[in-house]
Amino acid sequence: MKLLRALGTCLFATLVVTTAAHAQSCPGGFSSSFRLWGQVENPVTLTLAKLKSKPASRVTVSYFSGSAGLVTKSYIGVPLMDLLNEAVVKTDPSRHNDILRKYVQVRASDCYESVIAVADLLPNFGSQQVLIAYQTGEGAPLDQSEGMARLIVVSDKQGGRLVSNVKAVIVRSAQE
Repeated sequence: MKLLRALGTCLFATLVVTTAAHAQSCPGGFSSSFRLWGQVENPVTLTLAKLKSKPASRVTVSYFSGSAGLVTKSYIGVPLMDLLNEAVVKTDPSRHNDILRKYVQVRASDCYESVIAVADLLPNFGSQQVLIAYQTGEGAPLDQSEGMARLIVVSDKQGGRLVSNVKAVIVRSAQE
């Protein structure tokens, strides 16, 4: 009985420590920069000034958002594919079409995440328009709830992949 009680106490302590560590790494709130890293040759930290120095696109999106219903907004930002091209996604030349195994994990400051296949961004495959937005379509800064950068997936019907307060853009490879 003492052994079971000790195991229960140990398990509870581990759960509390793990939850506290997760809370510290995912505090949420405004993110003033994000890191593009993972399977890229040129990892980089991007700030508002760095994003504004790159060629920008303007998009208008319409999507369903919970109780808000249909939302239509315009954004200005950098195409995600441009950022990936600058970072240079690593591929294995010995693997046929290795780029098709790659995906991008976009993480918010509160650890909300979305995943996009790199092939969906490539012009010879999905050619989806995906933006890392930093301004509204009118040129105003994004609001505090959206953060410095927000992932915009233009063709999505639901707003679930529109990640606000982007903290990390991580290039990964699917496992075999």
